[in-house]
Amino acid sequence: MSTIADHYFSSSLDYLETLGLKSQGVLSAINFNEYSNKQALQLAPRISLTSYNELLDYAQRTLNEPLFGFKLGQQIRTADFGVLGYLIESSNNLASAISALLHYDSLVADIGKAQFEQQDDIATIRWLPDPICNPQVILRNMTAWVCVIRQLLNPQLSPSAICFTGLWPDTEKKTLANWFNCPIETNAQYNQISFPSSYLALPFKTDNTQINLALKQVSDQQLSRFKSQQLFTEKVHHLLMAKSDLNDCSLLRTASALNMTPRTLQRHLKQEQISFVYLLERERKRRLLLYIGKQPLSTIAIKLGFNDQSSFNRAFKRWYGCSPLYYLKHKLSR
Repeated sequence: MSTIADHYFSSSLDYLETLGLKSQGVLSAINFNEYSNKQALQLAPRISLTSYNELLDYAQRTLNEPLFGFKLGQQIRTADFGVLGYLIESSNNLASAISALLHYDSLVADIGKAQFEQQDDIATIRWLPDPICNPQVILRNMTAWVCVIRQLLNPQLSPSAICFTGLWPDTEKKTLANWFNCPIETNAQYNQISFPSSYLALPFKTDNTQINLALKQVSDQQLSRFKSQQLFTEKVHHLLMAKSDLNDCSLLRTASALNMTPRTLQRHLKQEQISFVYLLERERKRRLLLYIGKQPLSTIAIKLGFNDQSSFNRAFKRWYGCSPLYYLKHKLSR
């Protein structure tokens, strides 16, 4: 189950308090009862993505604010990220901060996978959210990243471009473009932030090498404990999400990445009432929605790990009850 840290969830409630929505009333409205459950199980405080989705959905509806996630992201504080926030804050430059984010992001929110790439003069942070993340969650995440970097480097710093997989009306796009101070692309293949590579070397005002080393040790300990508590379903899910494509994505290779035999991995997944085949198919369907209508079907079939086009067509018909071509012509257009 995808989760977020309690302090990250609570920071949303804190912001709603400033807007006049009392925490107890909000939690009651979304039928939230996870605090008592966590205490009973004596586990580290983590909140389900389902509850986080419901919280942001409720806030959006109640406040009649279509960009609530964006407004929430603008209020981010270093403390909201817990130890990762202070680790980023004590980094010497943006490059080392991004490295910390990529490695320790799950300490804050295990609801997606961050990737980094650099081509010529442009660097890109891409976020692959869990399939059930709603648009407000994505908005908060992307806005918070930019907001924190502005706090640590320069309030006037702007990305080169921001891409969202969701669709936003022109009025909302204009609001986003004005704050980010860069072009906004919607209905994009990925949620990502692009910026000049020269930003990577910009020094942080709060650079503190000794504190940074100490925080890395703490973060490693927390990450180790967190991974030991993770379900095998989550581990496989995040391994699949991290792959650039799903070619040769087999049970054998996945088990090997987890340092176990295929039989052992199958046994663990069976205990969690799920199978590797189901997890692979879920990841294929998630990626398909990102690619369909934007890339040739033959390319999509290869990226999703199908041996040939006919195998992809059969799987597509099983998922959606029609052929890919029919879907493109009749359903995607609507």
